[in-house]
Amino acid sequence: MKEYRNRLILIFIILIFTFFVIAARLWYLQIIRGEEYEQFSKGNRVRVTRIPPHRGRIFDRQGNELVINRSSFDIFIIPKDVDDPIYLDSQLSFILDTEPDEIKDKIDQGLKSNSFKPVLIARDITRDRLAVLEARRINYPGVLIELNNVRKYPYGDLASHLIGYLGRPNESEIKKNPDIFGEQMLGKSGIEKSYDNYLRGIQGYRQKVTDALGREVKSNIFKKDLTFQKSMPGNNLHLTIDSNLQKIAEESLGEMSGAVVAVDVRNGDVLAIASKPNFLPEDFIKGIESSKWKKLINDKNYPLLNRATQGAYAPGSVFKIVPASAGLNEKIIDADTTFYCPGYYKIGSRIFRCWKRAGHGTINLYNAIVQSCDVYFYNLAERLGIDRFYEYMKSFGFGEKTGIDIEERKGVSPNREWKRQRFKKPWYKGETIISAIGQGYVSVTPLQIAMMTAAIANGGKLYKPNLVKKVTTFEGETLKEYGPNVKAFLPLSNDMLHLLQESLIGVVNEPGGTGRRARLSEVVVAGKTGTAQVISANTISKLTRHRDHAWFTSFAPAINPEIAVTVLVENGGHGGSVAAPIAKKVLESYFGLTGNEEADELEATIAVVDEVSVENSPETDL
Repeated sequence: MKEYRNRLILIFIILIFTFFVIAARLWYLQIIRGEEYEQFSKGNRVRVTRIPPHRGRIFDRQGNELVINRSSFDIFIIPKDVDDPIYLDSQLSFILDTEPDEIKDKIDQGLKSNSFKPVLIARDITRDRLAVLEARRINYPGVLIELNNVRKYPYGDLASHLIGYLGRPNESEIKKNPDIFGEQMLGKSGIEKSYDNYLRGIQGYRQKVTDALGREVKSNIFKKDLTFQKSMPGNNLHLTIDSNLQKIAEESLGEMSGAVVAVDVRNGDVLAIASKPNFLPEDFIKGIESSKWKKLINDKNYPLLNRATQGAYAPGSVFKIVPASAGLNEKIIDADTTFYCPGYYKIGSRIFRCWKRAGHGTINLYNAIVQSCDVYFYNLAERLGIDRFYEYMKSFGFGEKTGIDIEERKGVSPNREWKRQRFKKPWYKGETIISAIGQGYVSVTPLQIAMMTAAIANGGKLYKPNLVKKVTTFEGETLKEYGPNVKAFLPLSNDMLHLLQESLIGVVNEPGGTGRRARLSEVVVAGKTGTAQVISANTISKLTRHRDHAWFTSFAPAINPEIAVTVLVENGGHGGSVAAPIAKKVLESYFGLTGNEEADELEATIAVVDEVSVENSPETDL
């Protein structure tokens, strides 16, 4: 019994002690620090402040900065903390130059969804507006100013289609990736989109105690309970692009719509990839205005279209390399095989004309390529047939995507099955004939033609085009490197490739060649011209949009080639006179040569004389 009584006494003492401890703590909190906690409880919140990461920078192959970042200030509002939305709207609308009721509408929407979630009011405000807002901020409860960073483009609109633009994430993107927050800018096109996971970085955050005006309260009361997480900057991209060559390519196109692609034939690196018209990526920095967006997408010149990878065009005579390769490998022709060209080719009741109305006479493969004789390839196509021809189109990569890391179309390599599925109609022999000169249903991108040309130049290796050399961290450590990627090998022997290469050299360097305006004095250039009809040859129209597309594809030096350059000019006319000079400028820049103005004028005069005879032809395909 005594033992139980002792235990009860011990328990009683413990209870009494506990009571006094609690009472002492309550006395301390309510009496000693009561006033401080009372003030602290009035309108104070524990806020989570985002720390936006720096998006990774983008460099060219020489280390020049194509895309960097600069500091910016964004304005947010906590809807729950706003006392008078109408007053706040009137005040901020004047300071930020926004539409009346715009801010109030955003506050109302925020109150309906999540009243404590910050609502973006303005992005990247000027420092003058920031100063005015800071001076009056005590009058604007719930207003937050966040330090952010936005893209800066030292070269303006250079390589805009390649780089791409940024935009706010949509609901599906946020659902797929929980790390994305609603106001973070994501890559929406180009390299910015393809490598967004590398570039984006990881958001940080910091908890802090603020008063009703959003000002941080300097107190140590809850400091140990607040958390902090640094943001992780995005990784940097080092591209294969040469910014100087890119600039020359874009300037050479001038005001014309078209594309220029330059590729290193030895490894598939893309050295330049220009598309005109282009756009200003900086228009998207703050989130593009709806009016400006509508203007862009409704523009009949399609400035957002990357013509180098997304424009699918009839290739014209630059495509003759494919049936020539097929005919050689299938042993339908060889170097000595000749066909007679009277200026036309007849199948049944249909007549297919050569660009040269008087005809080329008896001509072999070499001269047929040099002089771009259509009739030679009509003969070849009829003997080849569409089924075998289709297999070689595929082997050159046509009708499928190249695998480049930006948006692209695959074009069309037609055959019987394709037409049956597409049009529910049979294939006709005449369609095979015109496919051999790059007309009819055939469509390609300038990039595909560039990769084909590179494969002919390098001995048969069809590379996947490469845009990124490596990815590095913010500190410069290499995370990933990209090397050559051979997709396929052309089904041609060395002798066949040599014959094609010699023919392409003749196109540019022989007196009768159609690509003379791409000739360089110090470097031997090989190439092929193309003039692709946009409308039927029997249709007469003076409208610019009905003019032929001008093509030229080339590689240099002819011996031990380094670079392939392909040019397309929409509705430009003839490839030899319009596209070839553009390729010449790019090649001169690459090799560090100075153009010869007198030689250029002479070649231009010769080209004009040639074009007069061509324009009198009812069908033109150079």
